[in-house]
Amino acid sequence: MEDKNNVYTTKSKVVRVAEFATLFIMSGVIALLGSLIYGCEKGDIICNVIMALLGTGAVIFSLAASEIHDLYFYKNKGRYGKFVIFYLMAMILSLLFPLLPVLGWPFLVIYVLLSLFSNNITGLVAGSVCLMLSVMLESGGSYHEFFCYFLSGLIGIMVFSRLSKAFKVGLPAFISLASLIVCLCADAILSGNKRISVSQFAVMAINIMISLILLLIILKIFSNTMIHRYNEKYMEINDPECPLLVQLKELSKEEYYHAVHTAYLGDRIAKRLGLNELAIKAGGYYHRIGILKGENTWENVERICKEYRIPPDACRILKEYVDPNEDMVSKETAVILFADCIVTSISRLFAKDPKAELNYEQIIDTIFNTKLESGELFKSDISIAQLREMRKIFSEEKLYYDFLR
Repeated sequence: MEDKNNVYTTKSKVVRVAEFATLFIMSGVIALLGSLIYGCEKGDIICNVIMALLGTGAVIFSLAASEIHDLYFYKNKGRYGKFVIFYLMAMILSLLFPLLPVLGWPFLVIYVLLSLFSNNITGLVAGSVCLMLSVMLESGGSYHEFFCYFLSGLIGIMVFSRLSKAFKVGLPAFISLASLIVCLCADAILSGNKRISVSQFAVMAINIMISLILLLIILKIFSNTMIHRYNEKYMEINDPECPLLVQLKELSKEEYYHAVHTAYLGDRIAKRLGLNELAIKAGGYYHRIGILKGENTWENVERICKEYRIPPDACRILKEYVDPNEDMVSKETAVILFADCIVTSISRLFAKDPKAELNYEQIIDTIFNTKLESGELFKSDISIAQLREMRKIFSEEKLYYDFLR
C-alpha cells in the first residue's frame, strides 16, 4: 500500500514522466525542423539537435531536483503542464527570432514567463536553451548577443521571483526593462557601432514596448492562475450567506454564530500579522462544519471540502486543526486555535451569566498560557513575537466580545 503521506500518486508520476518525455522529444524535433528550415549543413544540424536535447535534459533535471529540494516559490511543484506548453512555444518562437533584427528579440519575456511557471534556476536554463537555439540559427550569431539577453533575462527572473499576494509589479517591471535597455545598448555598441543609429534605436524601442505589453499580459495570466487562483472561491465560501453556512445555521444557530465570531477574530489577526487572511477566515467558518454529516471528524470535514471544492490552503488548516493525528504546523492554524478557544471560553461564561463582567485580558492570558504549556504548538511555525502580537490584538477586541453575550 502506498504511503498516505506521499504527495504524488502513481498516476501523477506517470503523467510527469509523460510530460518530461514529451518535452525532451519535442525539443529535439523543433531544433531539427529549425535547422532544416534555415538550410544548416549536416554537421550543424546534428550539433543543434544535440545541444537542444542536452539543454532540455538540464531543464528536466532542474525541475526534478527542485521538486526534491522544495525550491518552488509559487506552488509549481508537480505542476508542469503549463511549463511544458510554454517551453515548447518558446522554442518554436526562437526559430522565428533569427528573421528579426537582433535588437528586437523579446527574450526578457521568455525568461520571466518560464521562471514564473517553474522556478528561478529552471527558468534561467530553459530561457537560455531557447536563446542558444536562436543564436545558433542566426547568420553570424555571436556570443555578445547571447550574453545581452542572458543578463537581462537573469535580472528579470530575479526581480520577479518573489511576488506577494499584493502583486506589486511596477518596480520589477521597471528594473527588468531598464536592464534590457542597457544590455541592448551594449550589444549595439559591441556590434561595431560606436553610436546607436536611428534604425537601431527604433528597433530597441519596439522591443521595449512589445516586452512591456507581453509582460503585463503574462503577469495578468499568472496572477489569475497562480497568485489569486482561488480568490473567487474564497469570496463565495467566506460569505456568511454561503449555502454551506446556511445549512450550518439551520442545524445549529449556536454553531453558526460561533463560526462567524471565530472567522471575524481570525481575520483581524491575519491582517495584522500579514498571514493568509482568506484561508484563515475560511478556517474560522468551517472548523466545525463536519457536524453537518454527524461528528466533526476529519473524514466528514474532508468529504465536505471535496464536495464544495474548498481551496487547498483552507483544507490544510482544517486538517491540521480537526485531525488529531496531524501536527499543527502552519501559523494560520495557530490563529484558528486561539480564536476558537477564546470564543468558546467567553461564550460559555456568558451562557452561565449573561450579565457577568468578565476580565477579558485574564481569560486571554489563561488561554495562551494553557495552550503553550500543552505542547500543541511545539511544531508550529509561528514565532514568539507573533504570539505576543496575537495576544495583544485579542486583548484590544474587548468591545467585540460583548456580542458573545
